[in-house]
Amino acid sequence: MSAFWDVLWAVACVCGLAFIGWWLFGLLLRPLPGREARVVLPGRGDGEKLEQQVRSFLWLRGLGLLRCPIVIADAGLTPAGWALASRLTARWPEVVLWPAENLGEYVSRT
Repeated sequence: MSAFWDVLWAVACVCGLAFIGWWLFGLLLRPLPGREARVVLPGRGDGEKLEQQVRSFLWLRGLGLLRCPIVIADAGLTPAGWALASRLTARWPEVVLWPAENLGEYVSRT
């Protein structure tokens, strides 16, 4: 009968340690508490990787790991890149297109 209680005690300890590990790992991945932070993606040229980057951050938002807005900083977009960035901002309201030289203005107004 003593072996039964030893096994039961060991299982309870393993479950307790697993819970503590899960809780601590959750603290690492906890979303940012407010909208003070911003994700700033530089938009250059035709914006070749822009849509992929925006989608990856939207995926994190969908998982609940990110709450801040996504800002595309226009740092020399061509007309094709500007059109792509405009389509992305029209499709997702949490994505904003802003000139790179005026990012301070964007941060101060929100």
